Amino acid sequence: MVARTRGLQDLMNYWIFNAAPFSSGEESFTARQIYEQRMQDRFWGLGERTQNRRKVKNGDQVVFYIARPESSFAGTARLASDSFELGPVEQDRFSHNTQFFRATYGVRLEMIETWNQPRPVVALAPQLDFIEDARQWWTYLQGGVRQIGETDYAKIIAGIVTQPAPTNEQLAAQSLFALEAHLEEFIAHNWSRISWGANLKLFQDGEETGRQFPAGTWSIDFLAIDQTNNDLVVIELKRGKTSDATIGQILRYISWVRENIASPGQNVRGIIIASEVDDALRYAARDLPNVTVKTYSVSFSLKSV
Repeated sequence: MVARTRGLQDLMNYWIFNAAPFSSGEESFTARQIYEQRMQDRFWGLGERTQNRRKVKNGDQVVFYIARPESSFAGTARLASDSFELGPVEQDRFSHNTQFFRATYGVRLEMIETWNQPRPVVALAPQLDFIEDARQWWTYLQGGVRQIGETDYAKIIAGIVTQPAPTNEQLAAQSLFALEAHLEEFIAHNWSRISWGANLKLFQDGEETGRQFPAGTWSIDFLAIDQTNNDLVVIELKRGKTSDATIGQILRYISWVRENIASPGQNVRGIIIASEVDDALRYAARDLPNVTVKTYSVSFSLKSV
């Protein structure tokens, strides 16, 4: 039997590839820098456990999302290959002498287009079918590779001409997100200065960093590894969630990491970070030997010059 050629409309898939800022040790890159480097490479790196890595195919269409602080769609490309494993020569070539850009898997890109005017997600979110709740649009853009439908792809390409004034509820949701994103950003950029109570390092799998690590259809705030005992550590910010929801979430993530990431016999534990601890959280976490709760505080002072 002769195989059907790829390129038929009914066989084409549409994807969002996400570029998120990275900072660890001496390496630090903005999301825009990562995107621009990969466009020059005409290549996109994928981690072994990147969600949908095995599903992306030659001929698929991709739109690129640049995360914080831009939070915008930046351009498009067509995949010029299936996902493939790189040999040593290409690993060196695409690494640019950095550990971050060194990839084990990836896809080639062609017909790359970077828009002069990026499309802000907050403006498009109410129109996109894959974003079920526009008030929390950011939760639908986590992880390295996200599949979308042709209709949503077309809407992103077209952009938006006018945007209605946001409602008070939308403004409140955006303000809450700004505060939460700031806390996450602060932790990421001050990782080595934070007293974790252990020698923690962000987990990394190819270009998939331990920040907003994809866990199936979910996303872990931080996934780290204890360099002393090799434990995997799930770190979740409580944010505006209820205490019971936070406990359920971190236990779900611990189970997912144990099943999908951990090596046989490797321990997985969790840390919840909260601004304050109520009785519900205290009692819920008390009998969980693999979950600890830590609070944070922020101080602000002025000095004369």
